[in-house]
Amino acid sequence: MFRNSILAMVLVAGLAGCGVAEGATDTINMSLNTDPATFDPALAKGGDDFTVARLLFDTLVRKDSGNALVGGIASAWRAQDAAHYTFTIRGGLTCSDGTPMTASAVAASLTRFAAKETGSSGRTLALGSGTATFTADDKAGTVQAALSVPWSDFLTGLTLPQAGIVCPAGLSDLKGLAAGKAAGAFSGPYTLTSSQPAVSYQLTLRDGYAAWPAFAKPLEGVPAKQLNLTPITDYATIATQLLAGSLDVGVVADENVARFDGNTRFSTSSASNTTTYLLFNERPGTAFADRADLRTAVAQAVDQQTFSDIISGKRGSTTLSVGSAKLPCVNTDRSLLTPQDSAAAAKKLAGVRIRLVGTTLLQGGNDYIGEALRNAGATVTVNSLDNANWATLTTAGGSDWDINVQGDNNQLGTLTSSLLRVMGPVTEKGGRNKTGSVNDQGYGFVTQAMSAIDNGGRCAALQSAQKSFLQRVDAIPLSTLPSTTVVAGGFAIRTFDDYLDPATLRILK
Repeated sequence: MFRNSILAMVLVAGLAGCGVAEGATDTINMSLNTDPATFDPALAKGGDDFTVARLLFDTLVRKDSGNALVGGIASAWRAQDAAHYTFTIRGGLTCSDGTPMTASAVAASLTRFAAKETGSSGRTLALGSGTATFTADDKAGTVQAALSVPWSDFLTGLTLPQAGIVCPAGLSDLKGLAAGKAAGAFSGPYTLTSSQPAVSYQLTLRDGYAAWPAFAKPLEGVPAKQLNLTPITDYATIATQLLAGSLDVGVVADENVARFDGNTRFSTSSASNTTTYLLFNERPGTAFADRADLRTAVAQAVDQQTFSDIISGKRGSTTLSVGSAKLPCVNTDRSLLTPQDSAAAAKKLAGVRIRLVGTTLLQGGNDYIGEALRNAGATVTVNSLDNANWATLTTAGGSDWDINVQGDNNQLGTLTSSLLRVMGPVTEKGGRNKTGSVNDQGYGFVTQAMSAIDNGGRCAALQSAQKSFLQRVDAIPLSTLPSTTVVAGGFAIRTFDDYLDPATLRILK
């Protein structure tokens, strides 16, 4: 999920500069963190999956600035209430094989996305624990959505790359869809024309594609005819390739940011919307199942500030919840967090065997957590994995790990998005919750918040949900992870309130 999730959240709007003369190139070179695990948008779990899904598949609606929505495949939409919606499908749209984009095609794709058996990581973000029925009217060009329970984040949830519309050719060949080889599956601006794992992925702009959203502030420049996406796992290598001209866009989240200080050939922008926290596996057979006392001891053993300094080069800030401080309704009560107490931790953790996992992009932080727990007497193994394998392991369910150092990219920009990582439907049943423990009380407050019609009621319910997981110690808040996006002169990309839309990559002329 993680590093390109940062990319998908922090690239800057309208970055202009010198360096690309008019007509000098029709290609943009951008880094990925690792190989996409799938090209099936509904099954996307990692940041690199999200990036390619956004480029290959359109969604009904897209994000614009100021938390506004703008039409994608839908030209208009109406919410009768928090459980009933009507979408008007734009006329004249086609799939990548020329097949018309009908209301029935849209409804079929959304039905699969919303089905519990599909197991989409975006399902609970868009629907909660309820179900959805999509009814098409091809003559009227409309799709009606009916939710079994109200969910006020539904429209925003349909902006997720996982909700990308898969054309009929993809739905009839799911194996080919996942491999990126289902001809005609794509609804978005690009098609996948070359795939070389660990080397590069080439995306080509569709001839005649004209379904770009009408953002409130029009995009500058022209879309690249070709996007070359290169998996690179090391920040230093990304920085070196940017400076050498091999990359046009990349993200750096450590001391390598300093290599661009004063360099007028690049524009940089930093954001801190990615949060980190320890998340416990509470499934049977793990060290922390039904052991709130041991989870508390882990919290007592770890220093938030030390972790933050290690992963961010002292550029981050500690947090009081699983979401960042700028999210509406986020917890501000530090007394709800377990204070550090090394002596108390040692009394509980001595001799406890702990399997800790995390992404390689947080490896320094992973190692610190492991050492802090060893200092408290625990026997710890640390397994730092690339994003794809990390996401696969921590969402599969089972008892193969005990603690996950979670890097959380909040795709929706809502507190609910992060809370669903620690409560509600579990990952092995199609949810986002990696702990394996639903926490009925906490999730009940989330559901209440999604039905609230006023901000005060919503925030009160979300505060109760946060209090619940903090007191249970299902997760331990750590810090933000600032990242700096570097864009070479002559290129641009747009962010919307800290959400990057990769399909807004442009060449400036």
